[in-house]
Amino acid sequence: MERVFDIVTVALLGAISLLFVFNVPDEYYTIIIVTLALGAAFFVFLIFSGRLVSENRYIRIILTIVDQIRAVSLSLRSVTSLSLQSVVIWILDVLVCYFVALMFQQPIPFAVLVLAIVIGNLVKAIPLTPGGVGTYELVVAGVFIAAGVEPAIATLIAVIDHLLKNLVTLAGGIVSIYFFGDWVIDTIRSAFRREMYGGEGPGV
Repeated sequence: MERVFDIVTVALLGAISLLFVFNVPDEYYTIIIVTLALGAAFFVFLIFSGRLVSENRYIRIILTIVDQIRAVSLSLRSVTSLSLQSVVIWILDVLVCYFVALMFQQPIPFAVLVLAIVIGNLVKAIPLTPGGVGTYELVVAGVFIAAGVEPAIATLIAVIDHLLKNLVTLAGGIVSIYFFGDWVIDTIRSAFRREMYGGEGPGV
């Protein structure tokens, strides 16, 4: 649910940025509109999923999970909290790219930065490459080039922006593993064994 709110929120930010950016390619509109439509469809499904029943045990398990998601996510408190958190996080995400652009003395309009981050992250949400590496940089650099930034500088901004964010993710993962204890490592090992051996695999 957190990821759904993130995607919907960033798409909304992108829709707002479109009001301030001119000559936007049609595919950018398509990406944002499709994302918002899928998000709306998901929430409509949650609202009406309580009416669904099934005799199949596995479908009942899925419906139970959906019921729990609906109970948690559709309350006013949850919607407000998750939405505000997502907005703050995405604004910080844009500010990172803004400061990287300033490092290269590129006064890119804030609305263009928002649009670049939005489209880059929406495309990155499609698992074409691990962590969206390559696709994110390509899309973000493309938006900057369309806004008049030199291709080499636009590419550098996109690469450094994504690198910084991935380093933060890596550092956060290391810190969380340190504080949450050895069970995280055991879980990672178990998942790796299942992936390699198709089961629990040999003990380590």
